[in-house]
Amino acid sequence: MAEIHGRRRGQKQRHGRKQQFPRKPSVTNQPANEDLLIIRRLDRAKRNVRLFNKVALCVATLCVGTRIYNKVFARRHYAVLGEALQRSNGDNLIGRALGDSRPGPAFGHHRVPKDLMQAFGSYPNLLNVTARMRSAFHPVVKIPRRKKSKKEVGDGACVELESKRRSFWLWQKRNDIERPANENDLACDALGRKMYETYDYIVKDYTGKNEDDTKVLLEGGRTVPQLLKTREEALLYAKLPKRSRQFDVGRYDEDRRGMYTSSLFGRDNYLRTVHVGIDIGGPVGTAVYAFEDGIVHSAGYNPDVGDYGHVIVIEHILKNRHELSKVYALYGHLSAKSIQGKRPGQKIKRGQRIGSMGNTAENGGWTGTHLHFQLALNPPSTHDMPGVVSIADRSEALLEYTDPRYVLGELY
Repeated sequence: MAEIHGRRRGQKQRHGRKQQFPRKPSVTNQPANEDLLIIRRLDRAKRNVRLFNKVALCVATLCVGTRIYNKVFARRHYAVLGEALQRSNGDNLIGRALGDSRPGPAFGHHRVPKDLMQAFGSYPNLLNVTARMRSAFHPVVKIPRRKKSKKEVGDGACVELESKRRSFWLWQKRNDIERPANENDLACDALGRKMYETYDYIVKDYTGKNEDDTKVLLEGGRTVPQLLKTREEALLYAKLPKRSRQFDVGRYDEDRRGMYTSSLFGRDNYLRTVHVGIDIGGPVGTAVYAFEDGIVHSAGYNPDVGDYGHVIVIEHILKNRHELSKVYALYGHLSAKSIQGKRPGQKIKRGQRIGSMGNTAENGGWTGTHLHFQLALNPPSTHDMPGVVSIADRSEALLEYTDPRYVLGELY
């Protein structure tokens, strides 16, 4: 009985201890619980990484697909453009002669102006260059601003401010100009209007109406023609002292009769006199820059009197919001050092200095030192493009060599 009583008493005591003091978790169970938490966290991190990888893969696939689509679309666009140009014939080129009263030839929804030297925006914008794109281009030549800012307000003039942040640009940006006095005045625009009032250059007239523009003034008051007749004269002129050269601009689609005296421009009934580029004149050695990224198409020397001299052709890539397009820019009348080291396929960055304006012995015999800037839709066969065309070929040429002002801005 005592034993039974003792066991019962012990059981009661044990049972009592169990009720009063609950069992604590075993020490050996704590590491297992911690390991389980770590495993769950790792699984959650793996799921997040897999989700991130899927999203990144989708984004990358979308970007690559968009680029491929844009390239294919651009190729198809220019293939159609080239075929349409090849199919052009005499029936399509109506209004070639200046005396024709009918409108110029139509190209798709584009139409070539009948009259020469039309205002900015009158020519077909075959590259679809927008004002936003143009504001992002680097200046081809850095023309200094005028010393005094314009403060005229009454006659539709813009209120110009001197920019301390950028003192050299070939076109204006929104930070460099105040709001116009009259917002309805389209002559005041922050993306390149009234440039000749802001930048220190003059617009030349090479039509023959102004004899002063067709000649170059030397020290002592002696004048020489813009184009010398022989290479010997060009070499001699390069050694003569010159007056300080002012920046100037030669116009696009200008009939320069009497200026091109070399046999390179034709004879008798067939003369090439219509200028299909833009000339930017400046002192010898003025730096020339690439306006956009691209690669060197070709570079070389054209030795004939009146030709480009040292020249570079760059294939630029224009980045529009909906497509990528190519344009071939010719930079002519450069110095001999400009073409050194230039090879086809060489990468060119936007704003990179590609050369400088050459002297008379280097630029083809031109006394008025300048850069000839020209844009072509199709690649040239070599480092050459026809800088001037005949009146009969003008309509076709303007569809191939688009107005450079769409890149440079409204210079005039």
